[in-house]
Amino acid sequence: MKQIITNIKRLMDDLLKKSAIMKEKETKSRGMRKRHVMEPFSTNNTREKSETDQDQLETEPAGAVDEETIETADESAEGPVKDYLSFVRILNANNLPYCMDSGVLLGLMRDGKLFDHEKDVDLQMWADYEEDLRKALPVFREAGYQVTIWLYKGLIYQYRFLKEGYIPVHLMLFRRYGEWAWCPAGEGIGPPFPRRITRHFYPYFVIARKRLRDKLIATDVSAYPWKFRRSLGTWWVPAEYFDNTFYHEEFETFIPEKWREYLGFRYKDWQFPRRKWNFWRRDGALKRVMPEKRVNLDLYRPKNGKAKLFEVRRAVRQLI
Repeated sequence: MKQIITNIKRLMDDLLKKSAIMKEKETKSRGMRKRHVMEPFSTNNTREKSETDQDQLETEPAGAVDEETIETADESAEGPVKDYLSFVRILNANNLPYCMDSGVLLGLMRDGKLFDHEKDVDLQMWADYEEDLRKALPVFREAGYQVTIWLYKGLIYQYRFLKEGYIPVHLMLFRRYGEWAWCPAGEGIGPPFPRRITRHFYPYFVIARKRLRDKLIATDVSAYPWKFRRSLGTWWVPAEYFDNTFYHEEFETFIPEKWREYLGFRYKDWQFPRRKWNFWRRDGALKRVMPEKRVNLDLYRPKNGKAKLFEVRRAVRQLI
């Protein structure tokens, strides 16, 4: 615990130094803008810039901050590699059942490739196979993946795989409730108010938080301090979509047999690209209520829940 506190203090000192440097750069940039106010400019360039700014306004809500983008801001200028095959091939080789999900599934089935703006790979797996997945974790570590676990009120609902230079993989553990499949859902809120001030420090807070997560191995989104920065809800999907899957030879991944109906359930008119999409408001599978409002979480907790969670933490920690 003393070591963790020392690390936090060191991170805070680094943040203060970086914020001072950023403030100095901002002051210099303001001076540059004042000197160039009277310089001639091109109306064509102004028009292009205006259109680009308008596109950004229409595709991102005001004040929204992409936490995943911030966490990978230290990648190369080209951005992380958008790859899912290297990961699912490990799942296939180890006979781990899964189903491609969300944006990657939509991109593959509509455009035949991942979207240019894709930020992560979402996969579905029934929680019944979590132990099999945990036994295969050393294989993923040998392939260069760092593993963290995400919890909701002590219940593991996601394994997150990070590989340097690649977009992250989120493997969601779904559980059954009658004819439905459910899993906790979350959305990063972004910098707190007043954003005019906090937006300068928030990127460094995200980096510090990521390093803290790396040390702690597990993140419980329903506990402090993480719960302050996330909106929580529930993924609620007809179980038949995940029960009946098939191997798609071209894309080398498992997808729902009724993938057209599933995409329609999620995205409505999924055949047509949309410039503006907010999954938290428009995704047909997302219910903006806490999981305990839909299911009794105690029914899904193992009798030796604390011992099992300790075992999982230890298994993941050994991979570091």
